[in-house]
Amino acid sequence: MKLAIYNLLILLLIPVFALRIFFKSLTDPDYTKHFANRLGYNFNHLKQKNSKIIWFHAVSLGEVIGSQLLINSLAEKFDIVITTSTPSGLRRAKEIFPKEIVINYAPWDFVLFINRFLNFYKPDAILIFETEIWPSMISRAFHKNIPFYLVNGRLSHKSYKAYKISSWLLKDTLKQITYSFVQTNKHKERFLKLGIAEHCIEEVGSVKFDISNTDANPIKAPPFILGASTHPGEEEILLNAYKRLPESKDIKLFLCPRHPERAGEILKQAAIMDFRVKLYSDLDPKDYDVCIINSTGLLSGFYASSLMSFVGGSLVPRGGHNLIEPAVLGSPIIIGPHTFNFEEIVYQFLNDDACIKVTSEDELLAAMELYIGDINAAKQFANRAKAVVERNKGSTEVQASYIIKQLGEKN
Repeated sequence: MKLAIYNLLILLLIPVFALRIFFKSLTDPDYTKHFANRLGYNFNHLKQKNSKIIWFHAVSLGEVIGSQLLINSLAEKFDIVITTSTPSGLRRAKEIFPKEIVINYAPWDFVLFINRFLNFYKPDAILIFETEIWPSMISRAFHKNIPFYLVNGRLSHKSYKAYKISSWLLKDTLKQITYSFVQTNKHKERFLKLGIAEHCIEEVGSVKFDISNTDANPIKAPPFILGASTHPGEEEILLNAYKRLPESKDIKLFLCPRHPERAGEILKQAAIMDFRVKLYSDLDPKDYDVCIINSTGLLSGFYASSLMSFVGGSLVPRGGHNLIEPAVLGSPIIIGPHTFNFEEIVYQFLNDDACIKVTSEDELLAAMELYIGDINAAKQFANRAKAVVERNKGSTEVQASYIIKQLGEKN
């Protein structure tokens, strides 16, 4: 009965979902491409090579990137169908995964759409990366005897409070998850409170610590400060701090918005503030102060070349983004106070004096000046950040080995 009510609500909201997709397509036309996928139609065909198939859902760009090593490990044994929910995630998945891995938009969590997907691919297991809890998907898997795994699971305090409101539905749903791998003890405690059985959950750290792109191709550019994965409100703070920086004549500012379609509005904002500003796609090697990165897939190269990196989503209450990639690539890190999506990871970095947390434009400016003015201090911050990553490696192997063992080797 509870699930029937949930599906009725989803059915009633489908016009709202569709309208939202339409409005988002005004800035990114790829939102309406392959729209039929969301309704359970027109999926890409899989040329099956192995005896078993895994459906792996990574909701957006960050999850696609973070799951790369785990997916590649599993792809050695199984055929993989990846789904994502955003164009940036879909584009990035097509860039980084081989053609043998099938990539689609995920169907909306309505029972008929989910059934169409399951009947089309007939997966032998479903893996959800990090925080996605979809009752219809989980329920249909349970009733079709398809093992369902939560991998690299995390549940921030904010998400926990939101899910707790729906505990009337989720308590039964979570009991149908076969096994859950979570990043920290805090995440484990929150999932247990929501209803996951204690014998079906394990704390194993984050696969993101296993990142291996130390061979990223550095971007050729003059010395620059990087604002990475920024959100509305953060660019203005970065621009103002940069404007006050005494060394700004010799150092550029590169801004990489989390959503590249915002590049045009940031360009206008910087121009109004009297900066010489260019889009990266139109970059003149001399005539600019500020560069707006309007492409995806380049961030690792910018991390590898930067004097320092401010990791966005943290000066505004978006929960922050991943610190591990700039740490691996040796970029001294600055973050804001809003890092609830990575609370335990951030705690380790702060506890080891491996990044600088700022809460205002003045503090951001002071951090910039520290990293620029004291090269040895900047190197020490970067080295401590690398050390945090090194001691947390190994989660990918733990999770992949368990899934392989449970599903069995290919015949």
